[in-house]
Amino acid sequence: MNQSEQPWLVAVSAGRWQKKGIQAAIDAGIRVFALDGDDLAEGFELATKYAVVDICDPQAVLEAVKASDVQPDGVISFSSEVGMPAAALLREHYGLAGPNIEVTNALLNKTKQREKWQKTDVPGPHWRAFTSFEDALVHVAEIGYPCVVKPSDSGGSRGVSKLDSQEDLAAAVQDALEASRSNQGIIESFMNGIEYTVETFGDGLTVHVLAVTEKGKVPGKEMVAQQLATPEEEKKADIVAAVAVDSLCALDYMSGPGHTEIILDDDGIARLVEAAGRGGGFMVFDQLVEKASGYDIVTATAVQAVGQVPAMIQIQKTAVTLRFFPSKEGVVTKIEGFSEANLIPGVDAGAFVKLGEQVGVVRGDGDRLGYILSTGSTPAEARTKAAQAESLIQIDVAV
Repeated sequence: MNQSEQPWLVAVSAGRWQKKGIQAAIDAGIRVFALDGDDLAEGFELATKYAVVDICDPQAVLEAVKASDVQPDGVISFSSEVGMPAAALLREHYGLAGPNIEVTNALLNKTKQREKWQKTDVPGPHWRAFTSFEDALVHVAEIGYPCVVKPSDSGGSRGVSKLDSQEDLAAAVQDALEASRSNQGIIESFMNGIEYTVETFGDGLTVHVLAVTEKGKVPGKEMVAQQLATPEEEKKADIVAAVAVDSLCALDYMSGPGHTEIILDDDGIARLVEAAGRGGGFMVFDQLVEKASGYDIVTATAVQAVGQVPAMIQIQKTAVTLRFFPSKEGVVTKIEGFSEANLIPGVDAGAFVKLGEQVGVVRGDGDRLGYILSTGSTPAEARTKAAQAESLIQIDVAV
């Protein structure tokens, strides 16, 4: 096929976690028009064509595509929620396959999600939406403590707080509203139990479960993940996987990658935290899913987005552990041991930061210094390899 005959995929967002998707599309014979607000976006160097535009402004994105010589055959935001509204607008404007604006809004807005799940009896916490501290004060009196306060539409655990009393309610409400694009937040009853993530891919008819991981949290930061690992008990993984599929079907999201978070509570009931119509960030979509399932979800997503049929899903399960080094306040003064850690069979490790870089305290999932991704024939083996790698690595941060 001549290049002029290759389909065009518009990739809304071209940062670090979109690079593999852009490269996979190129390798599959698809031209990529990458859009991002950062003129140094790492995906630009891989794309066929790119433009700098504020991807938080769907209308500006539409105008940028109309001003180009690109006639899109598909649009995708691989693992970025920020790019999803613009991607939906482009699909509707050009009549392309994929989530429309209504479905995308439900995938992005936790209030809309909760409303749809309530109608279909998908289990979740007791919740109320708010737009002011006065609203929140009324709702928290009904829901009680402990509770979770979070934005209705944000990602990466930004603006999320767990409260045990009213003492920090005002600050939590402010954080949630500031992190929300629609100036709306949610108060939810706190669900005791173990949190899981479920990675899926919809082929248009069926939502296929590719990976389930148990989430370990940063000490003192109950809303921020430090580790994702294959569960020891497969039965529990099956329970949360079934609810994840139900949740996405209830949102009419049957095509493309999904990332769902679920609590398996103390009574053994799987209750929804939230669902996203995109791949998980921080190496989940572009690395972990394929290692855990044997399925190339990244290429499948790119191919499906331009109307082609992705490879048939045949899952080959492998245990995985993805462990992060949480950030600290100060300047990075030492990064050592990654080369040695990568000599361990089944281990991939790397730093997200550079020497001399200023870093901050943990506020969300973006506040990470580095990672270890390990595989094993059993969950215990994958965890053991991650621990061995961690013992070799040192990242020092000086105040």
